[in-house]
Amino acid sequence: MNVSPNTILASEGLRVSYGPIEVLKGVSFSVGNGSCLAVIGPNGAGKTTLFKVLTGEVASRAGTISFQGADVTKVPAHTRTSLGMGRTFQVSRVFLELTARENVIVAIESRRRNAGDYGAPWWRWRPARQVVEEADALLFALGIAHLRHASAASLSHGDKKRLELAETLALEPSILLLDEPTAGMAPGDRMQIVELIQTIRAERGVSVVMTEHDMDVIFNLADRVLVMNYGEVIAEGTVAEVRENPTVRAVYLGQDIYNAAH
Repeated sequence: MNVSPNTILASEGLRVSYGPIEVLKGVSFSVGNGSCLAVIGPNGAGKTTLFKVLTGEVASRAGTISFQGADVTKVPAHTRTSLGMGRTFQVSRVFLELTARENVIVAIESRRRNAGDYGAPWWRWRPARQVVEEADALLFALGIAHLRHASAASLSHGDKKRLELAETLALEPSILLLDEPTAGMAPGDRMQIVELIQTIRAERGVSVVMTEHDMDVIFNLADRVLVMNYGEVIAEGTVAEVRENPTVRAVYLGQDIYNAAH
């Protein structure tokens, strides 16, 4: 698999089957360093399965995945995380019994242990001052510092999403895979998340791959768009190119994507 030096993540010919049903049918794409790729398509197009394969949660039966120039097709999920892949989910995955601060501390200490720079016994729960300060800084950056002592279970849907993103950033990823980051949010909250992702990209140089149904979110974030339908890539290009693609409009977007941009 030949990958450009400017490419951080690429797949070639990915195929995944659940029993007799082929869910991904030879999916190929690439993501440039520092760029944002939006993966769109109707329900059942294979978007979430693609994310699961990219992060190692599900194995492909064919095809290859390259991350930062290395073949990671058979690398386990936890190793891909330590290499710099960060992922959020449609339904936020946080430790509900812990406070917001404690959730982020867990992520920070996990990163430190993986890097070999944390020497305390695994059972000792006394985070260093700099760990607490880093956790609070991330919560502040995500706009939920005032909730640091609140249990994750008590947070609203939108704040759980922000907390999950703070946890993911605590791992210091080089790429973020965001599975519907604004799902279930009010319009105002969606635009706040858009601004947060824009800031993260600008300040950290992080690449982003995202699935999203809200076209306004995509128009504001994506450099390129990959369109899937029934497990296949039917189009790829800039937002403008995809918006004007007759196949995309006929199969999925209809006239709405055109109207949303005007």
